[in-house]
Amino acid sequence: MERKIVRSYIIIIVLILSHPVFAQDSLLIENVTIVSSHLQMPLKNVNVLISEGRIKEISSSKIVLPSVGKILDGQELYLAPGIMDSHVHVSSVPGMGFGVEPVAQRNGTLSEKYYRQQPYSFLYYGVTQVLDPNPGLQWPKFTSSPVHPDYYRCEVITSIDTFPMVEKTDPLSKTMFSYIVEEGVADTTVNSPEQIIERISASGASCIKVYFEDGYGDESQWPLLSDDTLKRIRESALQHKLPLVAHANALDMYQRAIDADVDVIAHGLWNWGEFSRETEVSKTMHGVLNQLMNKSIGYMPTQRVIAGLGELMLHNSHGVPEFSKVTPKELLEWYKQPSAQWFKEELRAGFDGLPDEVIARIFLKDRMGKGDKILQTLTEAGYPLLLGSDFPGSPSFSNQPGLTTFLEMKAMADAGVSLVAILAAATSNNARQFNIDKDYGTVEVGKVANLLLLKQNPLTTVDAWSNIHQVILHGEVFNRADFAADTMANKALQRTSR
Repeated sequence: MERKIVRSYIIIIVLILSHPVFAQDSLLIENVTIVSSHLQMPLKNVNVLISEGRIKEISSSKIVLPSVGKILDGQELYLAPGIMDSHVHVSSVPGMGFGVEPVAQRNGTLSEKYYRQQPYSFLYYGVTQVLDPNPGLQWPKFTSSPVHPDYYRCEVITSIDTFPMVEKTDPLSKTMFSYIVEEGVADTTVNSPEQIIERISASGASCIKVYFEDGYGDESQWPLLSDDTLKRIRESALQHKLPLVAHANALDMYQRAIDADVDVIAHGLWNWGEFSRETEVSKTMHGVLNQLMNKSIGYMPTQRVIAGLGELMLHNSHGVPEFSKVTPKELLEWYKQPSAQWFKEELRAGFDGLPDEVIARIFLKDRMGKGDKILQTLTEAGYPLLLGSDFPGSPSFSNQPGLTTFLEMKAMADAGVSLVAILAAATSNNARQFNIDKDYGTVEVGKVANLLLLKQNPLTTVDAWSNIHQVILHGEVFNRADFAADTMANKALQRTSR
């Protein structure tokens, strides 16, 4: 009888240990080259042990797998931190806008297909952490996906009179803003800056976002939050240790954001305002950038915002081959329909009927060119950058999840940013800026095992970031193809439901 009991226990233990969840508890990557911004140069032929979702050991000597697990041959591969895109909007559907806005509401089935694929599309391009500075209402769909990048969010503070609230014309669109500040009220009032930030902190948000936007382009019809309100927001944010992120993209708005002592400006400086002579622009621009650098304010180029607007005006901009890997085919078909061209028509109207190719050139040459000059100035000064794509950046369908992040990295390289600086911008700088560098940003013992196995060295070519062999998320290994929209159907889902 005792022998039967003992044998039964042995069988149970064997079955438990052979279950995939336990079998993959430990992961050993052998003979790999580590590329990480904390290293002066790549670390070749090392072994990396991962257990319980974190990096446990890194050694040039052989590591013996301490328990049942998986061994990967890392020879001729490069192990890099997973990418962090610190400016994405997961509630916004490319070509439709945020989920509560009219076009998305009219196309609910398509929107849902998009939301289901979106987390996998980011992972397809190696994005293992995202920060959403305007989460809207649909972000729980992102985090409820069986597999998704680690998600962090800011919460927006706006007033009924300021952007972006003032721009929303229908009641449903207005519901995406939960923190409406009243100016000039006592700090005990429910909608005072102090009480709002108390609620934001309690909600689990990682940061606060405010907008410095008085009008698109050269327009200036919208008021801004008062200096007193901004000061109270700044002071309360500091008390709660919440970084203050600013939307701004024009010289005068940059100055207001800098004066408000924000921590990050989450857009490139494309709009140089009323300055027509190069000497005026240069003097004012350099003055603003010097203040930004002196205050150590984070800078996100977000060049893909402008590129997405320009590319929308080009023929067949929805037919980019890479879209098939990150965009549901039903949504790609919709982009061909007249009803999907509504935002293109809005852009045409805003440029008084200029030909599409001229509008495209204004965005892709003039405004992106201005952003490139800012990047070059900061790069020459050795100033650290933050990778943030502002995906999708507008209702343009020319930006798609994950792909836009990679194209933002390419835009930085095209502007002259070094591959070393791009690596830091995509990994360690973002983690440090948003106070999560204890867990992310470098390949070091103790860090969360959100990693990429690349086929090329990212310090040799920016294209390495799209030449992904495998994605490692909390120690779980996925082949890149598992996440593609044209093959995604069940692969990653089945993997995690076993």
